Amino acid sequence: MTGSRPALDRDSAIAAYLKYANRMPKLADGHLPAQTQEVANILAIADQFDVIIFDAFGVLNSGADAIPGALQAVSALRQRGIDLAVVTNDASNAPEAIIERHRKRGFDFTVESLVSSAKYIVPMMERHPDVTSWGIMAPSHWPIDRLPGDARLLGDDYADYDAVGGFVLIDSDAWNDLRQQRLETSLAKNPRPILVGNPDICAPMGHFLSVESGYFAHLAADACGMVPECVGKPYREVFEDILQRHPNVDPSRILMVGDTLHTDVLGGLAVGIKTLLVTRGGFLDGYDDLAGLYDLSGLRPHFIAPAIGAGLE
Repeated sequence: MTGSRPALDRDSAIAAYLKYANRMPKLADGHLPAQTQEVANILAIADQFDVIIFDAFGVLNSGADAIPGALQAVSALRQRGIDLAVVTNDASNAPEAIIERHRKRGFDFTVESLVSSAKYIVPMMERHPDVTSWGIMAPSHWPIDRLPGDARLLGDDYADYDAVGGFVLIDSDAWNDLRQQRLETSLAKNPRPILVGNPDICAPMGHFLSVESGYFAHLAADACGMVPECVGKPYREVFEDILQRHPNVDPSRILMVGDTLHTDVLGGLAVGIKTLLVTRGGFLDGYDDLAGLYDLSGLRPHFIAPAIGAGLE
């Protein structure tokens, strides 16, 4: 544990991504690049793109702080007239709050430029009209009154887990081993839908990797055999949201920038857009066997750079 959040080491996170890769989107033929081009920073390839999509944690910021050079890179892209967007799996905060945090870091993104996985939680739940009661993994301030059916926050009371018809995992900030045990035990006795608003395994928080809802969802699925249903990266809805905003832009002129293969890069590849993987300040910071990871995962980006603003600090 680190502070109030569960923490995970990178080797365990990679092992989890590889173990659960079969539950993630599959690539169509031709969507995997034959090779990866190394570039100095995002400006080296910016002229190839009309739209650039950023992951936030590990690309723009690590924890509360902007990654060195990121502010300068975003400013330079703005000056070139490139449309910028942010796609986030932060399902626990309102879009306005997320943008305000970016503004405090110095970024000039707007609410309109943000696509959050939270937008798709209710539509995902509505695909289960037979479920009338839900157990919710979320912080106490999360507006569960906006959710369909009878929604209750999950705590330490075991009866709550058995009483609901399905589960929605949104944020793991207040989660602990006891609650996970309650969830797995209840699902093992009575398998029910597991919906996930933040499918990340982990997220870079500066000096540690926080364990996110996706990790706990996969453990719960192992206990009962149910495949989690997810929204957010690497799943299609958030990426198609951006594509629908730019119907006249060729997908080859759209770039997804991220710090993970199994969320950011996989999600971009799955919808047929270009991808840039950054290795400094995020999930892969200090990792020295990318070629091996490409082989293990069967994934590779179109481009790789130390950071979007490397050399611009």
